[in-house]
Amino acid sequence: MRYLNRIIFINSAHITYAEINLDGNVHFIGTQGVGKSTVLRSILFFYNADTLNLGISKEKKTYTDYYFAHPNSYVIYEVVRNEEKYCIVSYKSQHKVCFRFFDGGYQRDYFVGENGSVPSSWDGIAEKLDANRIFYTKRKIENHIEFRDILYGNHESKKNELKRYALLESREYQNIPKTIQNVFLNSKMEAEFIKQTIIMSLENDIRIDLNTYTHHLKDFDTQLADIRKFKTSAVTAQANNISNLHIAIRYLEHEKIQLAQELVWALNKVQVQSPELKEVGGTKR
Repeated sequence: MRYLNRIIFINSAHITYAEINLDGNVHFIGTQGVGKSTVLRSILFFYNADTLNLGISKEKKTYTDYYFAHPNSYVIYEVVRNEEKYCIVSYKSQHKVCFRFFDGGYQRDYFVGENGSVPSSWDGIAEKLDANRIFYTKRKIENHIEFRDILYGNHESKKNELKRYALLESREYQNIPKTIQNVFLNSKMEAEFIKQTIIMSLENDIRIDLNTYTHHLKDFDTQLADIRKFKTSAVTAQANNISNLHIAIRYLEHEKIQLAQELVWALNKVQVQSPELKEVGGTKR
């Protein structure tokens, strides 16, 4: 499973600090102006990395100015990829949003000091990641097309260190963020568009590096020989005999337990009746 697990706001969109879990079905409710659209737009930006197609009207502040109004404004996305986690940090640099990736789950201590201070540049965060021996991308991702290529697995001519940050593996992913965008913005979607999105996402020339599967192929010849030997008539007959004996043994074990329970019940009954029998025997004398 690969999915967006959590989103964290730090000095962003008039939010001093907030962590929002997204690891299941989430329902946002509240009166107007409490921040529902603010959260949804930041989630949509994670998927499309397009500041111009987030449903923000022209008379309002841009995504960059609103979400990253301060030098120490950050929006962090925690992602689960199979059994591991990684984080994507978005922040403003040179008047545009850029990204950094680092391994492991989100830790508040990486961004917020004991006194509540937040580093006003990536260098301050990098120092804490270095102190905890956390790997992070040295180069910031400024091109939003490159960010989408990384997120959706278009690894052509990309560094190997970025491949592990993909949500899926697709060279023709372009309609996927568009579809997600239409869902978030309640735009009309034709069935043909959805069908083409699925088809294009599946039409990929993905090469599998067998060197990464060497532990799966270890002793393969030995295992294959064992399977072939098991299929011979003599071994199959022995296996059936063992299976029948195992069933018989389990039946005898069940009978043994049942007899033991009956003996215990009989013993308890005798112990209960023993005083009465002794009294009757003494009276007869």
